[in-house]
Amino acid sequence: MKTSLVIATLGIKDELEQLLTSFSNQSYNISDIEVIIVDQNEKNFLNSTLKKFKNLNVIYIHSDIKGLSFNRNIGLKKATGDIICFPDDDCLYYIDTLSSVVKFFEANQSCDVALGRIYDRVDNINIIKTWPVQEKSIFTFNVYFMSSSITIFIRASVLISFDETLGVGARFGSCEDPDLLYRLLTQGKRIVYTPSIDVWHPTPDESNISLFKVSSYASGFGAFIRKDFDFVKLYLLLGCIIKKCLQFLFMNKKFKKGYFKAFFTGLYKGITQF
Repeated sequence: MKTSLVIATLGIKDELEQLLTSFSNQSYNISDIEVIIVDQNEKNFLNSTLKKFKNLNVIYIHSDIKGLSFNRNIGLKKATGDIICFPDDDCLYYIDTLSSVVKFFEANQSCDVALGRIYDRVDNINIIKTWPVQEKSIFTFNVYFMSSSITIFIRASVLISFDETLGVGARFGSCEDPDLLYRLLTQGKRIVYTPSIDVWHPTPDESNISLFKVSSYASGFGAFIRKDFDFVKLYLLLGCIIKKCLQFLFMNKKFKKGYFKAFFTGLYKGITQF
């Protein structure tokens, strides 16, 4: 089973080299790995890095347009694998990540998408989310809480494009991943979360996040909610508003000054599409 790894990269060199090294070290057959790099940097920025990985099947594409979803879609058009995945340029695959993916799909022929977890095996801790320890079926009411683009492994036969208005560098700066999965669920595709697939990603420093990012990410959530609005998305919106109000009332000092104004401004922008 061939896998295509689509990476949209910008401003990253050392971390990308570490990621490619983790691909080279896979217990999975390296000849069945296709690495598609969509490079948004200046031309020649990655030349010295890519020369180190002649053992990998790397398809290199240079893009003059910035945007995570836009450039992932460019990479998707070149993908020839049976399974497609979307590693960030600063994440890492464990030695058994891809072999675990293939093993899962071979054992679950009716599954269209597998969702793994972001996990630190050294310290045995979850990263970014509290990932369940048991396998779970994914539906529209829980997909938002289980989605992260780097943990999505999807059969090429059901693949759809990312919404290019969502995601880093787009008009609305997040939620391209739950949107993709939500649309697949509404098409009747089967999605399963499994803790048997691990990837690693550095833990974000939320205390130093810029107010621009706060607003941008919130606008992405708002745009996701507004798109094909339904009862489940109403539930997500109300839950988010209640959570932020409680944080404002009882945990205000833990957040950067201006955080809540930036968040709700971004949320309004995403919902109204202004």
